[in-house]
Amino acid sequence: MKPTVEAYTVALPWYEREDFQRLWELAHDHDEMPGDYDVWHAAALDVINAWLERGRALQIITIRPDEFLAWLRVRGLPNTAVTRLKYVEEKAARSGSEIADIGIVADAGSAS
Repeated sequence: MKPTVEAYTVALPWYEREDFQRLWELAHDHDEMPGDYDVWHAAALDVINAWLERGRALQIITIRPDEFLAWLRVRGLPNTAVTRLKYVEEKAARSGSEIADIGIVADAGSAS
């Protein structure tokens, strides 16, 4: 069987500034993630750029608090990194990419 684009695509969670604090406060593992949006944002961009440098396609999935918390409730799951990733992967498989202006630098070496 030939590999498909989906096999090379990585689904990544994205948080909007206005939702970040609420999602962070409700996370069971918030002690394992930055509590400051700007710190999280910089780290997320580093991860995105690293995947892009490896030639991977990305699906950036925005986690919205109400929708995500309802998803957790229905499944009886805690709000952890593992369940956030599961949510993002399920949503990516169903819906495709979401377009957002997130400040990705595709080729940092050519910036002047």
